[in-house]
Amino acid sequence: MRADLFVCSGVLIVGLMAACRGDVITPDAGTGTDSGVFRDGGTSGVPDPGTETGCDVATQTGCAAGAVCLRGVLSDGGLGTLCFSGECDPVAQNCPEGNRCAYVRRDNVTTRRCIPASTGTVTEGGACQSVTTAEGDFHDTCAPGLSCTDRSTSSGGTTFTCQRFCHSGEQCTAPLDCIDVLRFEGSNERPRVCGTPGSACDVLARDCTDSRGCYPSPKSGGVCVTPGTLAEGEPCAYVNDCQEGSACVKNGTGLVCRRLCRAPSGSPGCDSGQTCQGLQDYPGVGVCVR
Repeated sequence: MRADLFVCSGVLIVGLMAACRGDVITPDAGTGTDSGVFRDGGTSGVPDPGTETGCDVATQTGCAAGAVCLRGVLSDGGLGTLCFSGECDPVAQNCPEGNRCAYVRRDNVTTRRCIPASTGTVTEGGACQSVTTAEGDFHDTCAPGLSCTDRSTSSGGTTFTCQRFCHSGEQCTAPLDCIDVLRFEGSNERPRVCGTPGSACDVLARDCTDSRGCYPSPKSGGVCVTPGTLAEGEPCAYVNDCQEGSACVKNGTGLVCRRLCRAPSGSPGCDSGQTCQGLQDYPGVGVCVR
């Protein structure tokens, strides 16, 4: 599997919590490193394409009652945050007693449904599989709050293990972070699970040794992950939606790509008229703001 900050002060906040005041900038909750789960296979027949509201996945705010804010496929084919209807929330596990919230596929369409908790017993990190019911439903064998995901091995094979659903890094046990993004056949939803961060790097030196980019991670410092393509100033959802050398940060109510810089000054620097506002927990690192 290809498994992607906060104190109230004058510096830019690095964390998964809400800002204490409007002028605090917050790098986004996690990196979007797309894992491609074993149920992957396209988005034909999607039951709920999602509603674009600019909701916040980490805090689960901005959606109507009963809806879940998730990363998803936008109408133009891009990715962003959307409000999705459905029976339940896989993180909150808000099904009636004796049930679990799981992604269930039938006829090439995958939805979040409440199914008997007894259908999933494998704990976090355990080996899992997909099973079929007599009614034609496909679901995994993981315990409530977990999802069965695939991981490529060094020998070219594939293993399947249960990983914990998450909306933010606070729901993961260190050193795991809320960074693995799942895809499901017949669904626009891109939920996340707790995964292992990539190799460490220097976000200003950009010293990843492969095609990945170096981005600030909520729990792991700089990590090498797949770089995004969004330019400075463009709206974003994950820290690595942005081009390498930038990060997705919150300024007020919106999330935008901002260029990384050496704080309070130095190289790399900012354009004329911009200042380098520091990132908390990242000494000497900031983003360019006006």
